Order: sequence, then C-alpha cells, then structure tokens
Amino acid sequence: MTEPVGVLDGLVARVLAQYPYRFSLPATPADRAVGFRIRHAAVLQEGWSEPNAYPDGLERDEFDDRAVQVLGWDGEVAVCTGRLVLPPGPLPTELAAGIRVEPHGAVVDVGRMTVSPDYRSYRAAAFIALLCRLYLEMRQRGFEVACGMLSASTRGLPERLGLRLELLGPDLPYWGELRAPVRFTLLANGASLTGRWSGEQ
Repeated sequence: MTEPVGVLDGLVARVLAQYPYRFSLPATPADRAVGFRIRHAAVLQEGWSEPNAYPDGLERDEFDDRAVQVLGWDGEVAVCTGRLVLPPGPLPTELAAGIRVEPHGAVVDVGRMTVSPDYRSYRAAAFIALLCRLYLEMRQRGFEVACGMLSASTRGLPERLGLRLELLGPDLPYWGELRAPVRFTLLANGASLTGRWSGEQ
C-alpha cells in the first residue's frame, strides 16, 4: 500500500509546482497573526459574526496554539491560510459533530481553510494549492487519515484532485455556515489521483 501513497505525494507536489503560490509555516506570533487576519476578514465579509466580535482583528480559537498553521503567498501578499490540528487530544471536527473519528489518535484535523476574496477564482486555484500544501504537511508528519468540517460547495473541490471524501454525519452549523464532518483516507485514493493527473503537464 506504500506505493500508491508515494505516487500521491509526488502528484500533489507536482500540482504545487504548477501553481504560482509559495507557502510558509509561521513560527512567531506576528507571523501567525497574518493568517488570523485573513480568517477575520472572511468572517466579516461573510457575516459570520458581529463586527466587534474580534476587537483585535484576529480570528482564532482554542485549537490554534497546538495547530500547524500554513500561509499561502502571491509574491509578498498573503492570500490564503489553513491549519492542521494534530493528535493527541480532541479534534475540532470531533467536538463539533459529537463523533469520534477513527482510527482514534491517528487522524489530523484540516480546517480554517480561508482564501482572500481577490483570489477566490472560478478555478479555485489558491484553495487547491492550499489543500495540496496541507496534505504534504500532514504526510511529512506521518499521517494518512484526515478529517474536517466542509461545506457542500467546498466538498466538491477535492474531486478536482481525484480525491473522495467520506461523509461522517449531516450538515451542522459550524464557523458561520452549514458544514458536514468528513474523513479523507489517503491510502484509498492513490489510484484515482494517478488517473486524474495522468498526462497533465
């Protein structure tokens, strides 16, 4: 089963090489605040909270301190962000949906994926690049299973990569809109990704 995952890793890296974005892992509070400001701007634009809910202009929660934060850049402009919440400990998806995602203790929570308004193109290039980078960060830490809370519109985007998500429950109000808990098992998708990207330049 190792070979399909290796192919998957290579194909995702190839997608990232084709897209015009670079990524960083913010290490300092100031760097991490860049992503929190992108999240805050999205919350305000979508009307997910009152304007004064985050007086410091930073959208964050109790999981951020133990999360791996990822920032995407177009040149010197930060355009997207997302995070990985690693085990041990309860994951955001588990708490939001009242479930336990198996295999317990070996699942990464992928969330807070946010793209600045000017980069939410029809082809969703920034989002797909962000998804790929989060995938690689997860794999570099030795994980093969992920979960998250995704809206119906967002759930279609991983299929652009030839990936399939398993619904773990119904849509629930979460982070401003209806989202459903999903699980993504990497080992199950190597063949479909290979077929999706074969022949691509």
